[in-house]
Amino acid sequence: MGHIVRVATSQRKQIVDLTARVNELIRQAKLKDGLCALFLAHTTAALTTGEVGEGTEDDLLDVVEQMIPKIRFRHAHDPAHAWSHMAASILGPSLTLPVKDGALVLGTWQSVLLVELDGPRQREIHVMWSPS
Repeated sequence: MGHIVRVATSQRKQIVDLTARVNELIRQAKLKDGLCALFLAHTTAALTTGEVGEGTEDDLLDVVEQMIPKIRFRHAHDPAHAWSHMAASILGPSLTLPVKDGALVLGTWQSVLLVELDGPRQREIHVMWSPS
């Protein structure tokens, strides 16, 4: 079973918390226990887990940008956003998370995050689940 979550980002770099949307899909699917897989079909955005609030989203975006060295990128059609391709590859396009009692298993401060690196854009996250 699966679903596509569509997200319209509004900024060049942005963190979008997907936790409530994914939990709602799990609830609608009546999945009690199992696995939830998320895949982002884009090369300038990523998925991860992390904390939201108190500026941690901006900290994450700053760290991601700083971890890419200032090199002469060979990205032919737009070298200015080549760093976003590198950062997206490092962070990754997918997550697999456990589901227990009808919700994602996450730590106290942990959320499912879309990391927009070259927006604003329309993003699609493929969400699939399988019961245990």
